Amino acid sequence: MGFSASAAQHIEADGVDALHAQIRELVRTHHSSLLEQIHRLGDMLTAPAAHCAGAIAEAEFLAHQIKGAGGSLGFADIHEAATRLDDQLKRLKAQGRDAAAAEMERVQGLSADLRRTAEATTPQSSSLWDTKPVRFSARCG
Repeated sequence: MGFSASAAQHIEADGVDALHAQIRELVRTHHSSLLEQIHRLGDMLTAPAAHCAGAIAEAEFLAHQIKGAGGSLGFADIHEAATRLDDQLKRLKAQGRDAAAAEMERVQGLSADLRRTAEATTPQSSSLWDTKPVRFSARCG
């Protein structure tokens, strides 16, 4: 005795709903972690030695991770703000020297923009939040 078509559709719908709930939990968890990383980056960039070449390289690494995570998690605004900061830090890192005061002011301003942008988001701001997963099945002939 097999499943009826309606029973199979109900089981499939339950699976999609469960996957959607998992995606939302993933977004919720990683949103919190992303905010922590952004605050950590801001603290790094306002530390007394933030202008040093080594600190800039470390901050660029973290900004790059934030950029990727923001994009992957569906937070376009965070991704864009982190990209601007990451690009500026990459330029400073490529110079291979300590940053001048004016350069650090620019970086700190971009970091503050990123923080403000991130603090204005919620997990529900993610483009993934309301996206329903689609289940594909291959059928031949």
